[in-house]
Amino acid sequence: MKKVYKMRLILIICIWTSLTIILAGCNNKGKASINANDKLKTLKLSDSDKACCINLNVYFDASKSEDKVQVLKEERIIKKEELLGELIMQELIKGPSKNSNLKPIFPTETKLLSFSINENIAYINLSPNAQYKMTPSREKACLEGIVLSLTQIESIHKVKILINNKDVEFLGGNYDVSKPFGKDDISKIKK
Repeated sequence: MKKVYKMRLILIICIWTSLTIILAGCNNKGKASINANDKLKTLKLSDSDKACCINLNVYFDASKSEDKVQVLKEERIIKKEELLGELIMQELIKGPSKNSNLKPIFPTETKLLSFSINENIAYINLSPNAQYKMTPSREKACLEGIVLSLTQIESIHKVKILINNKDVEFLGGNYDVSKPFGKDDISKIKK
């Protein structure tokens, strides 16, 4: 199971990198592109920041008329660990493979609204479907699944769960998730 998970993660990262390379080849420089480059040149990234970030281009509509379609790039700097954390959460929401005997930890309708890392805490913002009455064992499995999956990332030590950008006391009614919690905290936060 762990190999399947790692293979999925590697595949997703490879696809993402390939798309970035392909899109970078479709370069059409214009004023918006030059302005974005100027902004990036003024932004000084340290070597450690460069190692932890991905610089990629996203393309937007720059058409001035309906007759002539034009797209121009805007460069973005994305933190690798946040991207990886978001992918991990999407995989947790997607659930285990169909030929697995494992059970999902989220309802299928759950959506990841946002994901960020700040001061070694992963902030997970989920849709309201993630919050429902659970048995204590099911909720413990859910919380452990989240924490153990995300703390594989070096910069994440704890997790904070939000629902629709709001702090919540409980996810399933049995554990207090109002504060960030780590691997060793789950038994301590039981209600």
